[in-house]
Amino acid sequence: MKNLTRGIFVFVVTLALVLGSASQAAGDTFAAVAYSPSTGRWGYGNGYLTKSEAITRARHECGKRDARTNWCKNAWIALALSDQNPGGWGSSWGETPEAAKHAAIAECLARNPDAHVVVCVFSSR
Repeated sequence: MKNLTRGIFVFVVTLALVLGSASQAAGDTFAAVAYSPSTGRWGYGNGYLTKSEAITRARHECGKRDARTNWCKNAWIALALSDQNPGGWGSSWGETPEAAKHAAIAECLARNPDAHVVVCVFSSR
């Protein structure tokens, strides 16, 4: 029984290592933007292997716990802000920088009278 349990454990660990290596080998990278409506501060993180790492970096750059975030994988992400409506913002991702910027502006304009892009980054560095 011990040998069967040990064999299953070794198989599961080996499978986890193989699957983990395969996902990293795929080259997926993540980026995120963060924006604090209360302060107007923003930040971003890019070139991370996980969504969580990218979001953590963006929030750290922003410096506020109330930061709103958005993220992308293997794509561009942009953040647009409103000058006429303090705290107004929008963000989106796209396969090209132009697509990400256009979508972020559209997102911001859906709730605000104006919009301009403050940052647009790719998920890898």
